[in-house]
Amino acid sequence: MNSAMETRNRSDWIDQIVEFIGEYTGKNPGYSPQVVAETVSDKFLISVGEAEKLLNYLNKESGRSHLCLTAMELNLTFNCNLACDYCFVRRKNAHDRMSFTTAQKAIDLLLEHAVVPNVAITLIGGEPLLEMELIKKIVPYALEAGQARNLQVAWAITTNGTLINEEILKFFAQYKINMLLSMDGGPENHDRHRRTKNGAGTWHQIASRIPLIKEYQPWLSGRMTVSTESLDTMREDFRRLIDLGFNTLLISPAQGATPWSKKQIEHYGFNFLAILHDYHELKQRGVPIFIEEFETDERYTGWGCQAGRSSLAVAPNGDISPCSKLLGLDDEAGRHIVGNVHQEIDASLLRPFQNPICHQPDGCKHCFMKCSGTCYAVNFEQTGNHFVSSEEHCLFWAVKNEIKKIAKTMASRPPISVNR
Repeated sequence: MNSAMETRNRSDWIDQIVEFIGEYTGKNPGYSPQVVAETVSDKFLISVGEAEKLLNYLNKESGRSHLCLTAMELNLTFNCNLACDYCFVRRKNAHDRMSFTTAQKAIDLLLEHAVVPNVAITLIGGEPLLEMELIKKIVPYALEAGQARNLQVAWAITTNGTLINEEILKFFAQYKINMLLSMDGGPENHDRHRRTKNGAGTWHQIASRIPLIKEYQPWLSGRMTVSTESLDTMREDFRRLIDLGFNTLLISPAQGATPWSKKQIEHYGFNFLAILHDYHELKQRGVPIFIEEFETDERYTGWGCQAGRSSLAVAPNGDISPCSKLLGLDDEAGRHIVGNVHQEIDASLLRPFQNPICHQPDGCKHCFMKCSGTCYAVNFEQTGNHFVSSEEHCLFWAVKNEIKKIAKTMASRPPISVNR
């Protein structure tokens, strides 16, 4: 957990520096490199020399390919053994499988344009464990290729968990592949959406594997997706996952083309607040648990995410897009393909994502509530524009921002003495 979190934090930090340099140089065309380096040094507490190196690299890349990468998502397949009704991959095809040659070229692209000594590769799908034989080839290749460039590779995989066995877990443990397990709470809510293609639920199938998983990955991370139908039991679903042995949870609403109503978002907010109180109680009791949204403060870190800026996603056929969720869209404009690993990349198509604040709507620029913008894929589905958020996003952001403030206040309180 620590190495994965450190890699993620380092990537976010580099993203902030790159975004700041992009904004500064964009607003000051006649900038002095020395002034920019000194400004970056003061703002981000790095040496002027380090700031100059990064600025020089960015200038060099801006005249060539605009690629300054820290991470990549490899979509090994768009096929899946389940039929989750809120999946962002709209079209699933058993023939959408990544070849080893495509994976090699994608990894080489990441390593060639890496701007940090530690890069991150996430294996995703579809269900990536359908391509376990490919994974066994990819991982050693990337590690060897990284070592040849003095780069370290950190691994993560997002899986529905239904195909996990001990052989896979041993491989993950050997190569330190951090697993994110998708599970939505108790059996009722999980099985409502996460079913097999024959309509059977999968909760018991996954839950039965967790004790074995914990033997190989004691700190277990999970993704809890909240649908509008599961709002009433959201708090109970959280406790059920903790009881199963999850330590880290990503709790997020199932968003797509159909926006949530204000009443539903309000309900979500009150439930999230109840979960915060449970979380605080569990922490005080010494339960090993971590939810990032409850641990980070509400400070503004910039508009837009790392997609297309320091991270790219590669489809099974080698197509390149800013992120995997965009690749899952039906609309070609929404997918925003910028090239293919077997051909060329038109890096100019990434410029809107590399400096997204320049495409921020006027209403957002003058909003009192500074946010990071929402998911580009959700934006496109709901507004037809990657950079224009719907009202749904604004409401969710307000809810989560207030929860973070409350979490910060609760964290500052002295621990309650518990009689044992």
